[in-house]
Amino acid sequence: MSIVIALGDLHGQIGVMSRLKYLKTKYPTALTVFIGDYIDSYGENFGFELLDQIRAMQLADPDHTIVLMGNHEQAAVDFFEDKSQDAWLRFGGDNTLWTATVDLGGADESVGQERRYVLKRKRNLISWMSQLPLSYTRDKLYFVHAGLDLSLHDPISETSDHDRLWLRAKYWYSPNDWGTFAQNKLGMSIITGHTANGMIMGSYDQRLTQKPDKCESEHSPIYTIKYPGEMPRYLMDGGVGEGNPDILGNIGIFDSKTGLLIDAIED
Repeated sequence: MSIVIALGDLHGQIGVMSRLKYLKTKYPTALTVFIGDYIDSYGENFGFELLDQIRAMQLADPDHTIVLMGNHEQAAVDFFEDKSQDAWLRFGGDNTLWTATVDLGGADESVGQERRYVLKRKRNLISWMSQLPLSYTRDKLYFVHAGLDLSLHDPISETSDHDRLWLRAKYWYSPNDWGTFAQNKLGMSIITGHTANGMIMGSYDQRLTQKPDKCESEHSPIYTIKYPGEMPRYLMDGGVGEGNPDILGNIGIFDSKTGLLIDAIED
């Protein structure tokens, strides 16, 4: 199997699943990799419904479905395991929790009551979510939600779990030249999400390439960071988390043998 369909940062946007269904028809033997952040949105919130669909898809076809942890899932798991770990509530979790409570037939209650209500009715889903892996490798493709610390001797083995879920600039840029995109010293492509691509700005080391700067944009198509002689890094986050109902999320189709993007659906 060499074709891999990758998508992530869906933030409750279940409409993207129709796009995935089309691509699975187009590439019937492809592996599907979800790279994190399914649960929360600042717009309409269908996070638990989307999680249910993704889990059902994996249970039905585990050999062709990989689901990774995102920082939103980890924060939600932390809160359901220990109510004092409530950071999740401050970046979308409060809306997700309330919506799930109402959808499950509960009332508009206190956060503590909502937590107990959802935990009781979604315990299997939350348990499944707590066991999601942080990364996945297929041939020349490496998938992780936020990134790797490329300044380390062995980024794959030495990057902390926290950084795999939360890195931003420390993954994008060279530690010796902040704002200049780092080089990829791995012999494989790295596919990440976590931050809407339109928000990411950066320049290239002009001693190595004449590629133009990446500027801030209202749109977030898949973006490729690549220096000559290296494998690319693909930034996947299409900006769904901002809550625009017309944005469903980017999907990239990769050839695992070459490590390259060969097809895509983008907003």
